[in-house]
Amino acid sequence: MSAFVTECAARSPSAQPVIVSPDATTSAPAEKLGLRGRTLIPLHSTLIGQGGVTRLNFSGALSIHNASATNILAIEKIEYRSGSGQLIESYLNEPIYLKPYASLQVIIAQDDVRGGTGASFTVDWSMSEGSDEPLIEAVMTSYTGPHSYAILSPGRRVSRAQ
Repeated sequence: MSAFVTECAARSPSAQPVIVSPDATTSAPAEKLGLRGRTLIPLHSTLIGQGGVTRLNFSGALSIHNASATNILAIEKIEYRSGSGQLIESYLNEPIYLKPYASLQVIIAQDDVRGGTGASFTVDWSMSEGSDEPLIEAVMTSYTGPHSYAILSPGRRVSRAQ
């Protein structure tokens, strides 16, 4: 885990933090994880309102949960993309292995509008055959004056080259 913490600390000031408790991770399993998947999760950093007149910027939290009670979940790649599909940031240099029911988060600050409208994450993961698939979702919040807004955005499994 110390290598992962060092990697995060060495990032540029604009980089968003990955939050994972050392107690949530474990070492790579001895057996190969046979089921591989990719999940796409919309995380809009900006929404346009009133017919294009106003912009509302959101902070966001991508949450990745190991839904298995018994098996390890490998998070192999986390990528943040703009609404035009351009890669903004890739978060991992090596996989993170989550213990059963453990989770991690990636945070996007409210003033980080690099994603614009239609921003999204893709998460590549693997696990043992027969495991419950991970639960991956984004929560977006915005506070402007006396108003607050919150949106929950569930992930959806998409194809991944095997």
